[in-house]
Amino acid sequence: MPKKFDYIFLLKVLIIEVLTTVAAMFIFALVLFFLEGGYQFSPLFATISLGLGCFLASLYAAGRVGKNGLLIGAIVGGATFIIVTLAGLMGSKEIFSLNTFFRLIILMLLSLIGGVLGVNSKQNQNFI
Repeated sequence: MPKKFDYIFLLKVLIIEVLTTVAAMFIFALVLFFLEGGYQFSPLFATISLGLGCFLASLYAAGRVGKNGLLIGAIVGGATFIIVTLAGLMGSKEIFSLNTFFRLIILMLLSLIGGVLGVNSKQNQNFI
């Protein structure tokens, strides 16, 4: 349980999120490859991949800290959303769209659920 600002802990959370996101994107890329024409679903699959990464990262972080699952989930989801939105602004002139709003909702919901489940895992029965 980290008591102070722990860079190794943050690095582990980041690695979990990135590896999960990349693995999910790879699986969805294979699905799109074999469907041969389902490329209109690629933004949805990318958002779901990011959401899975946020879910597992907040699950790990909240389980390790043992409290404040909603706060940890909100931080993980919010930070991911901000980074992805800023990266998206580099390649597009459109600031916010309906897809951006849905991405925010999906990332935050999955991160918050991961945070709550991480706190309420069998090791730490602290309830939210």
